[in-house]
Amino acid sequence: MNKRKNILLAPLDWGIGHATRCVPIINSLQKKDVNVIIASSGRAASFLQAEFPSLEHVHIPEYGIRYPRKGGMLMQMLRQLPAIQRSINREHRVLDSLIDKYRIEAVISDNRFGMWSSKVVCIYITHQVRVKAPAGLSFIEGILNKMHRKYIRQYDECWIPDILEDGGLSGELAHNSKCPVPSYYIGPQSRFNLPAGPSPEKKYDLMAIISGPEPQRSIFEEIVLKQLKKSPYRALVLLGKPEIRMKPEISGNIEIHAHMHTDAMQEAMLSSDLIICRPGYSGIMDLSLLGCPAVLVPTPGQTEQEYLAAYHQQKHHYYSVSQAKLNISNIVQASRNYPGLKIRHQSDILHERIDKLLSSL
Repeated sequence: MNKRKNILLAPLDWGIGHATRCVPIINSLQKKDVNVIIASSGRAASFLQAEFPSLEHVHIPEYGIRYPRKGGMLMQMLRQLPAIQRSINREHRVLDSLIDKYRIEAVISDNRFGMWSSKVVCIYITHQVRVKAPAGLSFIEGILNKMHRKYIRQYDECWIPDILEDGGLSGELAHNSKCPVPSYYIGPQSRFNLPAGPSPEKKYDLMAIISGPEPQRSIFEEIVLKQLKKSPYRALVLLGKPEIRMKPEISGNIEIHAHMHTDAMQEAMLSSDLIICRPGYSGIMDLSLLGCPAVLVPTPGQTEQEYLAAYHQQKHHYYSVSQAKLNISNIVQASRNYPGLKIRHQSDILHERIDKLLSSL
């Protein structure tokens, strides 16, 4: 009898988006009788511990990146580069000890730069093969992409959670850019799974999903709650804080949850006429599976989200507005001309890729 294979999965800890899109990968590995060890930190770790309480969870160093209250993210990132590099070096050293302790045979890293080792097969997951610089700073783009390719090159393969056709969900971020290692499109990855039968009845006019790194997550929460309290809309607000335990609160027309498990969140989204959320790539994958109309509010200064918001507005999928100009009454009207997007998520592509990985071990 073949022994169970041990695979370490490590998502980045910037918010919980990288962790949520690892849910179908973990589920697929478990169905194939793989022993999955999850390595993460921060809110990503809290989310995965709640979703998979029976699995082994280990802590690895946090990147500790802080978003600016004002201004662009790029300069903030450049200032934090020495600290980020130290975190990458630490997690690389930690990985060697984890490989020995848990007899790891493969590593799947979702955008963690240091989770590679010459001892085992290592997979890198990203939707951002190409890093985009802010407008007016395109000369930096080449440097940023050279740095990113340097990290990707340490891995054996790169898995891209998107479809190849028509620019997919990621546009220029993962299309028309050469990857330095063999790369494979594994299809969009969502933690949700559409149930058979009719959708639930509508309960909410709006559902606001607050997410992302601090302090911008809290700033977004404050803006949304302040406006909703003055509005006539029935609203559900999800704070995106899986690390705290809080009973749902009802304040007038607003129902507030700190966190929702996957099934409850899916039902809430399908029960809402309109979603307000960040255009994080994981969120866009979730929206594309459920077919929900949405308004995208990019994190200020985060070039990737600003690009994705503009890309999907141009394709007439989702309406987009900056955080500074967010007016809930206005966006409800404007969003009516943007029906959303619904594509079939093909799990067989992911299963095939995992089968090839397991057969190589």
